[in-house]
Amino acid sequence: MTNLEALITNIELCSKADGYSTVTFPTLKKLSVNDVLMGRELADVELDVSFPCFPDVTTIWSSVSKHVRQQLLQIKPQAVSVQGLGTFHIQKWLSFENDEVLTFRRPLFSLSRTVAQVRELRRAFVPVPDEIKKVPVSYKNIHLDVPYSEEVVQNCMQETLNFFYFILTNRQDIDLILKDVGTLAIRGTEVTMAFCEDFLLSLNKSTYVVEKLLTKKWVISDKEVALFPSRFGRVYQLPQFAIRAVPRRASLTDKEILTEFESALSSMGIRGNVSE
Repeated sequence: MTNLEALITNIELCSKADGYSTVTFPTLKKLSVNDVLMGRELADVELDVSFPCFPDVTTIWSSVSKHVRQQLLQIKPQAVSVQGLGTFHIQKWLSFENDEVLTFRRPLFSLSRTVAQVRELRRAFVPVPDEIKKVPVSYKNIHLDVPYSEEVVQNCMQETLNFFYFILTNRQDIDLILKDVGTLAIRGTEVTMAFCEDFLLSLNKSTYVVEKLLTKKWVISDKEVALFPSRFGRVYQLPQFAIRAVPRRASLTDKEILTEFESALSSMGIRGNVSE
């Protein structure tokens, strides 16, 4: 298991050493201490291997996922935004197939422009239609759903996203899992929002529609994320704060290395002028 307190302390030290604005995670540290105490209390209990490393943090993010899912599964779904991350909405259309009219509901995600600029990520921006109401995930609603104050909820979410930004700034690969919704996977500059098949089935009420969405690659299944290669052979995983092994991507070509280098210079405010 990852030691959350040690991991975020290391990030704080690295950010200070690299000359960045100091990144701190006081709420995550406090929650990690709570989890250590809980672990000691449960030391004599036989735990399921799937028990989360840091239940306080994952409980808060599970509630965030629950609220996103609830909004998207409404009869008249609303677009729902997670501040500092991006916006989800549903694209709906009808299709006449096999002598019947089928309704397709395709979940879409647009990464926040601010996040994309952290590492010049390639994001597919899909504007939310004017007729769809847009609502944010409310810290107050999350607070009512979990045994933590609204302040702790807000700070936990923001500090988790600050960790997410730091990993991106350092050009590492990462997965952000929204339980029962999907996984935001970032590999290099490529961004993929993959969705849970159970969520797609709840949304469409038809295995045929779900299979077609996946076959046509109109939607990516989160089952594929484990096979997404990384040039490091590993990815950070949030909100579990774990490091997971994935297939290693083939070595970069000279052109890709040059592009990566110029992109890194650009992210530091330095104009790249490198000849091959």
